[in-house]
Amino acid sequence: MVVVMTKFQIKPEYKEDFRKYAVEKFGEKGLADQEGFIKMNLLEPMNFPSGKENNTFIIETYWESFELFKKYTQSEAFRKAHQNPPPLEWFAGHPAVEAYSIIKEL
Repeated sequence: MVVVMTKFQIKPEYKEDFRKYAVEKFGEKGLADQEGFIKMNLLEPMNFPSGKENNTFIIETYWESFELFKKYTQSEAFRKAHQNPPPLEWFAGHPAVEAYSIIKEL
């Protein structure tokens, strides 16, 4: 199994706007119908009391294999999902995409 994480660094003044947008839009353009798709989680940042402010939202998607995830990235559903993104001024940096192979589950 593979997990793909897309991390969005959001400016503090736009966190609530991004949260609303993400809850409403992310995963709503056919993701669940894709071959090999298992699940998606949308993670909202929280702050540790003694830590710095966390402004990174994360989308986790779980896939049967990396090949099936790559197939999704070439699909019409992927193209539609990436149309009309949030306003650029909401972002504190470029989104980062990371992929991991799950080697142990409990």
